[in-house]
Amino acid sequence: MQTHFLADLLPQITTDGRIRAAWLEGSLGRGTADRYSDVDIHLLLEEGTLASFQDQARPWLEAVRPLVLFSLMFGGRMINAMTDQGLRVDIWLHDDESATIDPAGAHVLKESPGALHRAADAPPMDRAKQAQQLDAQLREFWRCIALTPSVIGRGEKLVSAMGVTVEVGLLTQLILTGYEIPRLSGVKKLNPFLPADVQQALEAALDTPFTQAGLVQTHLALAAIAHTHGSILAERWEFDYPAALEATALGYVVRELRLLDLAAVAPLLAAVDTYLQDGTAWPAS
Repeated sequence: MQTHFLADLLPQITTDGRIRAAWLEGSLGRGTADRYSDVDIHLLLEEGTLASFQDQARPWLEAVRPLVLFSLMFGGRMINAMTDQGLRVDIWLHDDESATIDPAGAHVLKESPGALHRAADAPPMDRAKQAQQLDAQLREFWRCIALTPSVIGRGEKLVSAMGVTVEVGLLTQLILTGYEIPRLSGVKKLNPFLPADVQQALEAALDTPFTQAGLVQTHLALAAIAHTHGSILAERWEFDYPAALEATALGYVVRELRLLDLAAVAPLLAAVDTYLQDGTAWPAS
């Protein structure tokens, strides 16, 4: 579907005098697209033509495919559209003198002289800044875990599930950043970049009933992953693991949830409590 769409769009791009350069990014730009990939296009426009292009963008695009969704976002700098076949299309509009592209992540469709520059190799990673980022992600994760009693105690299963989503996002970013795994993909593809054991652990953590007890199991399974890998990454990146924050968050979770008499998680809470007392067993449970 993407191939046919781009084949029909290309003449529209190459013959439009307002477009100085056009290139694909995302999975199509990297050459890793599959049947589920979005189309991410960047257009570099001639000076003074941005407003007219924005005004005419919908009919310009509908000349290629009928649209069921069209919106201008980010101050009109991005077209967000969906064709009648369900193909998702994002078109970024630029009107600078030139644009810089990453040769490894862009596929050029049109290029006028002087319109595009190729980026040099990225500068070396700032390890101190990266360590600060990892520390901040861990602290935010444990802050989220400390919210578990609030939502479970109120019976807010939907809010608890939203919290799980946040925690999974923090964990996956922690793993990818901490183990220096580049995520050469969009947000809808993650499996190829996660270590197999981490993927399995995350999926197992989510494989619980949608009950108060099941959600507690999920939050604490994610907490075990954060403890295990957070400790490794703190040593690797030479920052102090936030042990006091972890202990406070887990202690609060155990004390408050025990008051709810959730029999199904009583053994798990006991295991976490034992871990807090003598540092044994819980992360591997």
